[in-house]
Amino acid sequence: MFAAASGCGNKKELKYAKSSVYDADFAVVYSAALDVTRTLYPTLDDNPGPGIIKTAWHQVTYANNQDDLSNQRTIAAGQGMSRGAVSPGAAAAGMPTRLAYKRFFIRFDVSVIGGRPWRVKVVGHASEWEPGNALPTELHGPARPPWLEGRTDALNVAIYKRIKQHAIPMKEPVAETKPEDLIPKTDPKAFKNVPPAAAARLAQIKDALVRRDHVAMRTYLADDIVWSLGGTPGADTAMAMWQADPESLDAMARLIGDGCAGTDKRVLCPGGEPVVGAWQLVLELRGTAWQVASFVKAE
Repeated sequence: MFAAASGCGNKKELKYAKSSVYDADFAVVYSAALDVTRTLYPTLDDNPGPGIIKTAWHQVTYANNQDDLSNQRTIAAGQGMSRGAVSPGAAAAGMPTRLAYKRFFIRFDVSVIGGRPWRVKVVGHASEWEPGNALPTELHGPARPPWLEGRTDALNVAIYKRIKQHAIPMKEPVAETKPEDLIPKTDPKAFKNVPPAAAARLAQIKDALVRRDHVAMRTYLADDIVWSLGGTPGADTAMAMWQADPESLDAMARLIGDGCAGTDKRVLCPGGEPVVGAWQLVLELRGTAWQVASFVKAE
């Protein structure tokens, strides 16, 4: 009886969560969304300017009940694999199975959009990793796991419960708009002293940094990018280090401006000789595409 009542309550709150907006100051709504998200998924990157919160990938320990909205357990990506991935029979026999080594991950994009009253949008993503793969593969369409919706709903409800005193019914359904689309895009014409194609790439890089779009940012990096004067070059390592220390990416965003200058093969931000103790971003034309070749502090 209690379980049934609890499930009914969850469904009722989920309906309110999906059909409510919040009549409160932006800071109140955003802070609540950030606090709730961080409690459930501790590793994240928040950007209050455009109202975007992006969690890191968290490894999922999932239960058999895929509709359980209270099942939100995650562990850090670097910790052990889920015990739930191994069948009791396989465990008893001591025989590894394919699922014994497969790992699943989840992350969320949470955004506070519109104007007062504010709307909170929660978008969940799932990925899987198998032995031999360098990185997890994001799951789309029919490949999306059935537990993703339940966990997305759980986060939505948790945020709603935190600020439901400010909730009011949404007047009409809101067209699905990516929060990133609400952020003004950088005009390539703002870069005067670089080739047009390099200017377009700088604009894309700056927009990716503002949106915290790490997937797009990775595509703009040369595979042999120098990210540290003492570290081994490599784009994947660079992204991992920068995501762990977002101040580096903030510094890169600040560098991309009127101070960039260069030739038809190489662009520096800022232009000129490197200054000891200061960051410098270097773009190079690799084949037909401009890519970030270096981003380090001069010594």
